[in-house]
Amino acid sequence: MAPVLAALLAAGTLVAAPTTASAAVPDFFVVEGSGFGHGVGMAQYGAYEMSRRGYSTTQILAHYYRGTAAQRATTRTLIDVQVYGPDPSGSSAYGDAGPTTITVRGGPWRLRAGDRTVASGRAGTMSVSTSKGSVLVRTPDGVLHRHRQLQLQWAGTPYHRPKAGPATVSVGGAHGSYRYGRLLLSASQGTPNVVNRLRLNTQYLYGLAEMPASWGADGGQEALRAQAVVARSYAVLRSESWNRTCRCHVVDDVRDQQFSGWKHASGPSSGYWRRAVDSTTTALTRGSVLTYGGRPVTAHYYSSSGGSSSASSFGWRTARSEDVWSSAVPYERSVRDRYSAVAPGNGHVRWRRNLSQVQAQRLFGLDDAGKEVASIRVAARWSSGQVKTLVAKAPDGTTRTLTGKADQIRARVGGRTTAGSVPSAWLLRISAA
Repeated sequence: MAPVLAALLAAGTLVAAPTTASAAVPDFFVVEGSGFGHGVGMAQYGAYEMSRRGYSTTQILAHYYRGTAAQRATTRTLIDVQVYGPDPSGSSAYGDAGPTTITVRGGPWRLRAGDRTVASGRAGTMSVSTSKGSVLVRTPDGVLHRHRQLQLQWAGTPYHRPKAGPATVSVGGAHGSYRYGRLLLSASQGTPNVVNRLRLNTQYLYGLAEMPASWGADGGQEALRAQAVVARSYAVLRSESWNRTCRCHVVDDVRDQQFSGWKHASGPSSGYWRRAVDSTTTALTRGSVLTYGGRPVTAHYYSSSGGSSSASSFGWRTARSEDVWSSAVPYERSVRDRYSAVAPGNGHVRWRRNLSQVQAQRLFGLDDAGKEVASIRVAARWSSGQVKTLVAKAPDGTTRTLTGKADQIRARVGGRTTAGSVPSAWLLRISAA
């Protein structure tokens, strides 16, 4: 998941007294860190380890979301998920552009405009483009169909019931495949807009690839159940509003939740995840959600917390929402999370990235002053241990300060590294290579 960054980084300059000797200037710095993700809400690796130690779903949720309760709530029957198309918020960093293809495998399909079938076939690939506000679909037989909106239905669903099937569908440029529901095709901002409409409470949740289903085979079933509860909570709240740009409630990636559809629902160990969803579902439109004050809430989650076990230890705590983004959320407080540090398979207990001298100068604005960076130190941390303030020092003693919300520090530092990103804002140190 990826919430809007709301605070601006502040940069200040202090000029120290001249020094008698110049400090050594490294060609590269090594950024050492820990953890993966924004740090707000439930740490998935932490939940996994809690489950392995015998904690229940209720206990896991209560630990990471203070003052909340898992309660049954009524959901919408269907949810619209954009799997291809322009970013609903207009961001150039996300979304798709240009024509795409749709491939049907394993069974018959039909293309409908309103209540009329305009084409049908068995398996095959069709091209999808747009022109003057209409969507254009060229079916496998070469015929071009032009309409304002089209609907693709396939065997094995309630919408198309031939004596064959079931079929699966994939969309070029999307990261999933689709077995449930139907695809709604339209044009948006000159780009094909493809939406998978399916059941929220089961089919959508089955396709969420947010937590490894294989954890269920190693004591992680309660973590999977906790994930199902918070994922449903998020979907329930997002389904209350409909975006006109994408004609959808949610998109299929980390801007909302990672939806891979049938690719995940039929993958290795998928039965553990499906059982987690089913065990938190009580009816077609009723299931367990996370509540605060009796109302469903948006519950953030991420991979793992970061920290240090050295003498100058910090972290192994989740983050307060206001330290990472902008506003304080009463149930997303900083809590201890040593569980993330010892969960099996966590590859982000420690990580490293490289930062060149040139990029370090640009990060702190020293390139404008024609100065190099001799050293970088962590000057302040948020309550979680995530970095709040970094100070760079030039050979002549000039210093520059970079301070801001944790996720902005993460983005600013990460964007200057050779990798283009850092996993988290739990930076242990930045030292000369």
